Amino acid sequence: MAPADPYTPSGAYYECHSCGYRGTAAHTPGSCPECSSSVKNIGVPQE
Repeated sequence: MAPADPYTPSGAYYECHSCGYRGTAAHTPGSCPECSSSVKNIGVPQE
Protein backbone atom coordinates (compact mmCIF):
# COMPACT_ATOMS: atom_id res chain seq x y z
CA MET A 1 0.00 0.00 0.00
CA ALA A 2 1.31 3.46 -0.87
CA PRO A 3 1.89 5.88 2.02
CA ALA A 4 -0.49 8.80 2.43
CA ASP A 5 0.64 12.21 1.23
CA PRO A 6 1.69 14.17 4.35
CA TYR A 7 0.88 17.54 2.71
CA THR A 8 -1.57 19.62 4.70
CA PRO A 9 -2.53 22.98 3.17
CA SER A 10 -1.98 25.95 5.46
CA GLY A 11 -4.73 27.93 3.76
CA ALA A 12 -7.42 27.74 1.11
CA TYR A 13 -5.99 28.40 -2.34
CA TYR A 14 -8.36 29.17 -5.21
CA GLU A 15 -7.86 29.34 -8.97
CA CYS A 16 -10.17 30.91 -11.54
CA HIS A 17 -11.43 28.60 -14.31
CA SER A 18 -11.35 31.39 -16.91
CA CYS A 19 -8.47 33.81 -16.32
CA GLY A 20 -6.20 31.67 -14.14
CA TYR A 21 -6.16 34.12 -11.21
CA ARG A 22 -4.89 32.48 -7.99
CA GLY A 23 -5.50 33.75 -4.49
CA THR A 24 -6.31 32.80 -0.92
CA ALA A 25 -9.48 33.35 1.05
CA ALA A 26 -10.74 32.55 4.53
CA HIS A 27 -14.08 31.42 3.05
CA THR A 28 -15.00 30.09 -0.38
CA PRO A 29 -15.26 33.09 -2.69
CA GLY A 30 -18.38 33.15 -4.84
CA SER A 31 -16.50 34.26 -7.92
CA CYS A 32 -13.15 35.48 -9.22
CA PRO A 33 -12.29 39.03 -8.12
CA GLU A 34 -10.69 39.69 -11.53
CA CYS A 35 -13.29 38.42 -14.03
CA SER A 36 -16.30 37.19 -11.95
CA SER A 37 -16.01 33.60 -13.25
CA SER A 38 -16.17 30.51 -11.01
CA VAL A 39 -13.21 29.47 -8.85
CA LYS A 40 -11.91 26.07 -7.71
CA ASN A 41 -10.19 25.17 -4.44
CA ILE A 42 -6.73 23.93 -5.47
CA GLY A 43 -5.51 23.40 -1.90
CA VAL A 44 -7.11 19.93 -1.70
CA PRO A 45 -6.11 16.64 -3.36
CA GLN A 46 -7.58 16.21 -6.84
CA GLU A 47 -7.93 12.41 -6.75
